Amino acid sequence: MSQVLTPRLRFNEFNKSLMSFSLIQLAENNLSNGVFNDAKLVGSGYKLINVKDMYVGDQVDIKNLTLLNIGEPEFKRNQVKYGDIFFTRSSIVPSGIAYSNVNLSNDDDITFDGHLMKMSPDLNLVVPYYLSAKFKTWTLRKRFISRGKQSTMTTIGQSDISDILVEIPSIEEQQKIASFLTSVDSRISQLTEKHRLLKEYKKGVMQQIFSQQLRFKDEDGKAFPEWEEKQFADVFNRKTTKNKDNNLNVLTISAQQGLVSQLEYFNKSVSAKDVTGYYLLERGDFAYNKSYSKGYPMGAIKPLNKYDSGVVSTLYICFRPKANHCEFFFEQFFNGGLLNSEIAKIAQEGARNHGLLNVSVKEFFDDIKMSIPCLKEQQKIAQLLKSIDKKIDAVEQQVEQTKLFKKGLLQQMFV
Repeated sequence: MSQVLTPRLRFNEFNKSLMSFSLIQLAENNLSNGVFNDAKLVGSGYKLINVKDMYVGDQVDIKNLTLLNIGEPEFKRNQVKYGDIFFTRSSIVPSGIAYSNVNLSNDDDITFDGHLMKMSPDLNLVVPYYLSAKFKTWTLRKRFISRGKQSTMTTIGQSDISDILVEIPSIEEQQKIASFLTSVDSRISQLTEKHRLLKEYKKGVMQQIFSQQLRFKDEDGKAFPEWEEKQFADVFNRKTTKNKDNNLNVLTISAQQGLVSQLEYFNKSVSAKDVTGYYLLERGDFAYNKSYSKGYPMGAIKPLNKYDSGVVSTLYICFRPKANHCEFFFEQFFNGGLLNSEIAKIAQEGARNHGLLNVSVKEFFDDIKMSIPCLKEQQKIAQLLKSIDKKIDAVEQQVEQTKLFKKGLLQQMFV
């Protein structure tokens, strides 16, 4: 053991220097590898901590573990207990090795996968949550990565990391840090759940609105007119203006995993000419991804609403609501999947046995029908959904701010 530097942020009652231990000195016994994960045995039996469980949360999520049906003798040799910490043993890239997570459950029916290494901390020396958080810091990650052996894969073994030095404070200070960080984790979990519930609430409200179970009234308390069925071309104008300016600062818009994303500005002197001839969009215009993959019948329909202008490939169908229609209403209308059934019909009729279908412009405008309310009810609907979105966004910001707060704490509380 040797004395090391102290963290920048500490609780007032603690002032002693941290002490340095090797990893194996902090363990109550040797490191070990887990059980062979036979795919034929998955689905019943003991709970199995797997590689994927290293990357989710600040502790292993016991509720979502895979089950593995192994014999009792093998289970006993590889049984997991409270406080055990696990490391990934191999990765295609060096930075992927030694990701870790901790088991804070007292369940007695848990084992772990052979692609992981297990360390059982000496609870007289360390608090498992604290040590697990320490292992996630870049300071310790670099030490683990430096011990990797490279061939086809980068790997680490028990002997590679057992002598790595770990700086820790007293058990009392560890407990205080762990308790404080756990309270921050609880706050993040509460806000995350609130965010989920708000999104579920909005989804329910949208279902009621667009099924017309929930209707609105005007300022005089009178019911709005019944929704009208209209052709798509009655509501939207096609956008076919093409970019002709080689020196225009523009944004490219593309469909990624069913979403339209707004990317970085092109360099005006080099890249803008590469998108000459693309459709030029303005704020409030919609871009529709008309490609269908088998089993995924709906393309992305998203508006350009963060920037004043952008360009999109001519493979997309672009359109804008006509006058006396509310843009935000239609953004929510599309998000609610209201065109799914009509588009699916076109896809089924045109695709048949083909894996990919491009809906033609004529089909898109002439064949799709939609039921929509009058402008004033559109505006009422938009106002309500905007108010819910503001609450959702506010909670999402709280989640991110709390995560950043925790990240800052970790950087200052650990050396």
